[in-house]
Amino acid sequence: MAFEKAAKDFLSKFQKDLDGLQKAIKKEGDDLVKKVKNAANSEKVVTKRKEIEKLVESKLKKFEPTINKLVHELNTNAKRAGVDLTDLEKTVRDNLATARTKLSKASAKLRTKGKKTGAKKTGTKRKKAPSASSAN
Repeated sequence: MAFEKAAKDFLSKFQKDLDGLQKAIKKEGDDLVKKVKNAANSEKVVTKRKEIEKLVESKLKKFEPTINKLVHELNTNAKRAGVDLTDLEKTVRDNLATARTKLSKASAKLRTKGKKTGAKKTGTKRKKAPSASSAN
């Protein structure tokens, strides 16, 4: 019975921490999308793109310690409850890598959109430069 109570407490704390992290990541993602849209509509697309890339990197660096702290706390609590969370840690790190990929794709999309809006409207289309994400 003590193990079941400890496991339930652990799972409730874990769910609460995970929900908070998901809300924070969603909010930051929405803010980034708004900034990307604003930058795409401006005349200074190249400088805005660089600013957004720096912002994305800073946000990722901001969340890495939070995620690492969460994983450490989870492992500590899980060991007390007798549960191994190495698979969970791998999943969180994979999600972080996925977030980085999506953000870099958004930056690449912004670059191509900036090139399209910068082209002269003469009736012929400008050829697209191959993007870094399509090579992978």
